[in-house]
Amino acid sequence: MTHVHPTREDRVVASLSEVVGGPVGDHVGPRRGRGVSVLGVLLALTALTFSLGLASKTACADGGWSMVSQTRYTHACVSKVPDVYSGTGLDELAWPWSSDVDTRLRYPVTDEPAAVGLWTYAAARVTHLLSGSPDVTARYAQPAGTVAGSDAVDHERRLFVVVNAIGFAVLALLATAALSAVRRRRPWDAAGFAVGPVLAVAGVVSWDLLPVAAVAGALWAWSRGRLVLAGALVGAGAAAGVWPVLLLLALALLCLRDRRLPLLLPSLVTAVAVWALLNAPAFVTGRAQWDRFWSAAWERGPDQGSVWTIVSQAAGLSRETGQQASWLLVGLWISGVVVLVLLAPARPRLSQVGLLLVAGVLVLGLAYEPQQALWLLPLAALARPRWRDLLIWQGCEVVYLLLFWWWRGDLLNPGGNGASGFYWLAIAVHVVGTLWLSGVVARDVRWPEDDVVRRGHEELGRPGVVVV
Repeated sequence: MTHVHPTREDRVVASLSEVVGGPVGDHVGPRRGRGVSVLGVLLALTALTFSLGLASKTACADGGWSMVSQTRYTHACVSKVPDVYSGTGLDELAWPWSSDVDTRLRYPVTDEPAAVGLWTYAAARVTHLLSGSPDVTARYAQPAGTVAGSDAVDHERRLFVVVNAIGFAVLALLATAALSAVRRRRPWDAAGFAVGPVLAVAGVVSWDLLPVAAVAGALWAWSRGRLVLAGALVGAGAAAGVWPVLLLLALALLCLRDRRLPLLLPSLVTAVAVWALLNAPAFVTGRAQWDRFWSAAWERGPDQGSVWTIVSQAAGLSRETGQQASWLLVGLWISGVVVLVLLAPARPRLSQVGLLLVAGVLVLGLAYEPQQALWLLPLAALARPRWRDLLIWQGCEVVYLLLFWWWRGDLLNPGGNGASGFYWLAIAVHVVGTLWLSGVVARDVRWPEDDVVRRGHEELGRPGVVVV
């Protein structure tokens, strides 16, 4: 065979393959003619996974994505997408960072990163075009609440979700294609992303697939030695979610280990340039409004979904103390990753180091929302292509998502103002799952002979090569 087949390498996949006849045989060769390619199968699986995720949101779609309906919690189909359309003035095509006084009195400033703001504004433009270009001047003359409650805006809100969902589906397909091309001998590793339960349940909750797709593309570019393109994609991802910057830190650690720090320079320069370019429209048209995202992130204290929420509810914790403790522990986690990378017997892979850095932020950060599990998905698919570990981690994240939304909907609140037991349980499940995944990846770094990807990978020992 021209590539490693998962039914012959992964015990979980081999067991599941018994339903269709068992693992592939010893004499299977490359397909010729019009046979279905691996990429074709992976893209079809991605489309199926994403479609199942959309189907799970049917109850909310039928209810018009109402922000006050309990259905969004009972059916765990919450999404920020429709809320943004009528909640930030996109139904009137208001520029997200407008400094117009009347606009700001009617609608709050978006708290999304610059690239997400540009995406939502473009999606609103498409929605208005498909809706027959309604008169926004007439809407501006009415109270904002009246506009949001109108039948026309209700229809547009549904259409806005569809427009975004199509865009998210394209991003997911592009991410799968990029991940499958990272390692020519292991295209099936991308299945960890393509059929991930996390992709189904969290794919349309928010705009996290923007930085996720950018990261997947950057990993592919690095695997091909295209450092400038990789940096550009990281910059685009950082403009949509900040966290992709951790990939540059991961690359810096690997370059430091090889004493080849100049290798970092092309990616770093282009990342900064693209980030600045995507932030420029917001910065130029509304500096104060652009600052809103950064000030909100900086001032944020212990918030929903994090271990600091448990500490705050159980023992009391001020915002300042929570911030200091969180930053300290994240710093210690990163320091531990640095030591692990520098002392590892063999140079780790970029996806492994990137996963460990991102996981530390997710476990010890001040807040954690269900859709943030998507951040780890492309990295996990490449860093630890073992279905047992991927399913353990993603199973924990699905449980967390369900318990979290049920708790938000007051379905699991205790009586008598007692402790939020199920909420704490949800956070604990998420933390355990992420620590499990981090642990097996760290083990592969410390004992590289256990890393299945290293087998037969001739480039892993070559200095200066970015192996993903």
